[in-house]
Amino acid sequence: MLLIYLCIATLTVIAGAGIAIIFKAREWEFRMIFGLTAGAVLGFVLMLMVHQITETRYWTIVVLWGGFLFVWMLEKTTYWLGNQLTNEEKDKKKTNWRVNIALIGLSIHSIGDGFNLSVAAEDQEIGLVLALAILIHRLPVATVIATPIRSIYGGAQTLFRLTPLLIAPFIGAYVGEQLLQGILNGLIEYITVFAAGTLLHVVMEGIQRGTVKSEGKIHYSTKFAFVIGLIITLCAYIFIPGIEHDHVH
Repeated sequence: MLLIYLCIATLTVIAGAGIAIIFKAREWEFRMIFGLTAGAVLGFVLMLMVHQITETRYWTIVVLWGGFLFVWMLEKTTYWLGNQLTNEEKDKKKTNWRVNIALIGLSIHSIGDGFNLSVAAEDQEIGLVLALAILIHRLPVATVIATPIRSIYGGAQTLFRLTPLLIAPFIGAYVGEQLLQGILNGLIEYITVFAAGTLLHVVMEGIQRGTVKSEGKIHYSTKFAFVIGLIITLCAYIFIPGIEHDHVH
């Protein structure tokens, strides 16, 4: 199962890069993609939290927000580092540095994705929900980073430049398998909730990228796509065998 997850994780990055190359940052298409994936990820995170709360584990809220803050700090650190290293550079070099640093940060995040997918493969009860959220969120992430790469290096080199993003989940999955067989064997539930918290940042990012820059408001197409994504995942919770939790019946 883990190998299947990793193959899909690779395909989502390729699809995200393809969207960036084909649509070339056309705002309507991008807003729909960001809104739809943000809604879907939120739906899967809600599924995970319903599962935990029905088990009366209210402490999971703290772990959830710990995951969110971890990714938020990683993004802020990457952004700060990019500014520090490019303050004295010319505009073009500055842009290149920022893109490369952002790619490094996302590759580190992708190692975490691979680790979380190894957790999902081990969690027989709710692992599929976590895996779906991780795999879906990689699509807009790839689109976001591929867009400036395409504008700088062209479409032909975009996938080559995204190689670290493609390889990183395999590294994270290998490390995850080793740790889960050892010292982390009894902590799968904690790690699952922490992983869900890291995905909340995707929801916030998707909404932010769906705003109209001139007005600072969320575009109607983003709102519509967000609701559709959320509804689809909630329907999956009801209709797909194996996802729903026995305690809700």
